[in-house]
Amino acid sequence: MRSDLNLIFGPYRLKVGTGLWRHDNEIRLPPKEMALLELLAENRGDVVEHEVIYKYLWPRQVVSYASLARCVYSLRSSLDPEGKALIVTVPKRGYKLAVPVKGSAKQDHLSAIEKTAQTKPLAYAHFQAGLACANNPQAGSLERALHWFEMSARVDPDFAASHSAQAEVCMYQGLRGFIHPKDALRKGLGSCNAALRIDPDIVQSLSLRGWFEALQGGKLKQGMESVEQARQLDPEYSRTYIYKAWIHRAQDHPEEALKCTAKAMELDPHALLNRHAHAFGLFLAGKYAEALKQEEWVLENYPRDDIAHGYRSIFLASLGRHKEALSSAYLSLDLAQHVPENWGAMAWCLAVCGETEEAQQLAKEAYAARLPRCPRPWIAPALVALGEPDQAFTLLREAREEKCPWFPGLRLDPRLAVLQEDERWQYLYI
Repeated sequence: MRSDLNLIFGPYRLKVGTGLWRHDNEIRLPPKEMALLELLAENRGDVVEHEVIYKYLWPRQVVSYASLARCVYSLRSSLDPEGKALIVTVPKRGYKLAVPVKGSAKQDHLSAIEKTAQTKPLAYAHFQAGLACANNPQAGSLERALHWFEMSARVDPDFAASHSAQAEVCMYQGLRGFIHPKDALRKGLGSCNAALRIDPDIVQSLSLRGWFEALQGGKLKQGMESVEQARQLDPEYSRTYIYKAWIHRAQDHPEEALKCTAKAMELDPHALLNRHAHAFGLFLAGKYAEALKQEEWVLENYPRDDIAHGYRSIFLASLGRHKEALSSAYLSLDLAQHVPENWGAMAWCLAVCGETEEAQQLAKEAYAARLPRCPRPWIAPALVALGEPDQAFTLLREAREEKCPWFPGLRLDPRLAVLQEDERWQYLYI
């Protein structure tokens, strides 16, 4: 994009690289939304293909269609009342502006993914099938996503995006207990390194490699350096700030972590990962009411998100609003009936709210589950609330040994405050 362009369309005036005005009123857009509008405006009503947008907005990353859809939704909302009519969806192709634009001719943007689509269509088809499955964060769907990404990489071993996507799926599988943490580390880190051998500047893999190295490999400094390298390559990739936040938590820096999640929210306020990470960071910092507001925003827009209901129940219980907390806990359990991670998390809420027997049973079932399994740090707070600190210590030591990514950050968890007064606590985090 050239920064000397003044483009006019409808009631808007866009100075590329500077700002946007509706009549005489300036409209401030997040960076991705502004970049998308600039791209659409320079194409003067022509359809901008999905892959062209991916390349322009996320040049060194691999993202799903959901990320693009959220960006378009946010842009349309920011341009109300004209937004919905102004930006037209062209099914299975891309987007375009619906009004004439006075300005420059379009430019060509050819992405690495687009080149694979042209030269090795089968690899690209497998990749797209994987992205479709990855949009559904259930255990079976993620297994299918991983299968298609692996098939894509077999057809085209130099397709870095497929390797990078495998790493991201492995991370999520490990976090939710769909695979064992050591398997997530082995497969995820291996896929990151495979992608980086092909393209050393692929931001998604650089930042995710840092996450794996720091939180599961225990190499906090090395992991942070990898994440920071990714941030310098693309300061607008919001996931980088989320990964930095996790590492800051592991370093016992809660305020630095919050700065990072706040930045991620600024860059992409519609990404649920960013919203959940910021909310949990607020909780770890003792800001329960602020954390609650974040999850209530999620539920206004995604009323069946089990993580949002689960976090809401934890935050409500921490505020002493037990009746509301129980209602959210039961709804979360209903929405994620087959996710043991959720059983362990909700066991704490039930215990705090007086449902002791049910909490004990949930914690027992969560620990007994194999695959899917419950990350041990999610059961430990429930054991503390049930008056079983020795068992909580046993689970935390187990989490450390199995390289659970949740373990490092739980050093800040207020639900474990009683354990932090025990001399055994210091030996956990040496």
